[in-house]
Amino acid sequence: MAETKRAGSPFPDPKERCPAVLVVEDEVLIRLVIADYLRECGFKVYEAATALEAIEVLESDKAAIDLIFSDVRLPGDMNGFTLAQWVRKNRPGVPIVLTSGDARKSEAAKELCENEPFFAKPYDVQLVVSHIRTLIDARRPKGEDG
Repeated sequence: MAETKRAGSPFPDPKERCPAVLVVEDEVLIRLVIADYLRECGFKVYEAATALEAIEVLESDKAAIDLIFSDVRLPGDMNGFTLAQWVRKNRPGVPIVLTSGDARKSEAAKELCENEPFFAKPYDVQLVVSHIRTLIDARRPKGEDG
């Protein structure tokens, strides 16, 4: 099916494209596993190893991101929490799901993101995909089939 662009938007109509997920994870093997699984499940996947790389993707006119799946612990000046704050300010409405293998960061993430899912590592990839689908579907206007 040919993708049609929405008026005033550089991106195809969401009904006519597969949902796009940005995976932000500095551990290469973990990032590859979740990214590959998401692709197998029908998502378009963008990858970033740092929060700054994630922001570059989000600011790019080549990517229409529907959801961000990010580790809390990231290299550089920004971690997953500060990335989530940036997203809420600059891309309101784009859900961000945080994950961490650090128990203390897990508790902080649950408090900061009480309205958004959080996954402690190791996580069940099927459960992650189920939550991602639910969050993306909830953003679609009523009456759209997905």
